[in-house]
Amino acid sequence: MSLIIKKSFFPEGISGFSGHTRAFLKIQDGCANFCTYCKVALVRGRETSKKLKQVLKEAKALAERGYKEIVLTGICLGAYGRDLSSRQELVDVVDTLEEIEGLERIRLSSIEAGDVSSKLISRMRQNKKLCRHLHIPIQSGDDRILKRMNRKYTAKNYRDLIAGIKRDVPGVSITTDCLIGFPGETEENFENTVNLVKKIMPLNTHIFPYSSRPGTSSAEFKGSLDPKLIRRRCIHLERVAKESKGKFMKRFTGTTALVLIEGASNDDAGLLEGLTDNYLKVKLPFKPGLKNKIVRVKLKSIAGGSFIGEYIDKY
Repeated sequence: MSLIIKKSFFPEGISGFSGHTRAFLKIQDGCANFCTYCKVALVRGRETSKKLKQVLKEAKALAERGYKEIVLTGICLGAYGRDLSSRQELVDVVDTLEEIEGLERIRLSSIEAGDVSSKLISRMRQNKKLCRHLHIPIQSGDDRILKRMNRKYTAKNYRDLIAGIKRDVPGVSITTDCLIGFPGETEENFENTVNLVKKIMPLNTHIFPYSSRPGTSSAEFKGSLDPKLIRRRCIHLERVAKESKGKFMKRFTGTTALVLIEGASNDDAGLLEGLTDNYLKVKLPFKPGLKNKIVRVKLKSIAGGSFIGEYIDKY
């Protein structure tokens, strides 16, 4: 299979995202993982990182525009710095951005299990600005399928990683991705994925049905599944994921939290909604002038996958 190299794309000079309270800052491009179902490594090319000086410049510009949260993004975010002569890492970006006045939160978009280092977890525990939230794709909870996918970990590796993160960072939330119906996936393979989701209790689980993509290795694999079977498995996992989300959220009922108000709720008239640092969605009675403000609330109850909150301070 030929490798298609494309120039990395870093939008520079970012100064704002109209209508949003969170800004997204791309600091890395490219991928070298070559998962058998994915074309990203083929079309995006080698891993490249934006220089830390430029990252700092753009982050400062965003903070000056009033953004209190910056989400660091990349095709393979955890690979940041591998191509730089300075050998900087993702934690160096976090440490640098921590010093920006006015910036209250730094969130990581998505990171591979193998890139979650002890140093990063230590920063999450110590750095008050680094959000206690990690999106770490599972894809499958079965070792045989993971190997066929060319993922670089086992189910036990993943389970132990999440257990260690939750032990070291109280209140951390995990969100994840699952790819269902990979060629050759048996009922036992699927149940291993279901059991892993039950075990780690993600806050959110994004579930994708497998579809063959021309040019990928898995497109040549035997053992394609009936789309109806894939759909049934996705529906079953969605139910399990919803239950796991509920169990995780219940742990925070009655606690206090800081919420960054994003604006009026799209679902409920008369309510504002926002996010805690650990990615819990909270809805609150509408009060003018609170958009892009961080408010202290009590998490009273759960409704429709969100918390109903109560203001602690007067606004």
